[in-house]
Amino acid sequence: MSRPKEIDAKVVEHIIRFGGDIDKEKPVDFFFYFPTEYAASQVEVKLLNLGFSTDLHYLDKNKKWSLSANKIMKISTDRIYELGLWFNKIAEEQGGEYDGWGAPI
Repeated sequence: MSRPKEIDAKVVEHIIRFGGDIDKEKPVDFFFYFPTEYAASQVEVKLLNLGFSTDLHYLDKNKKWSLSANKIMKISTDRIYELGLWFNKIAEEQGGEYDGWGAPI
């Protein structure tokens, strides 16, 4: 399921409002959840091939695999939204979900 573009726009707006400079590159974290390690690692390989750093671990409480991906990049609503569409697609192909992103101000 696709996230509305307005959610990404609001996060970008908050970064700017609190003094963040979106014209400078900064680390951006993206979050995924999967039912199996195999499913998570399939997406992890795609992300690693595109230059993302990743962290994969099991969440015992939720009985899911958590995958976070990080990349240093410039932030724009359009870029984040387009990435989110692709992230949704690759996560859903493996029975997982893309859960959004975050970045420091």
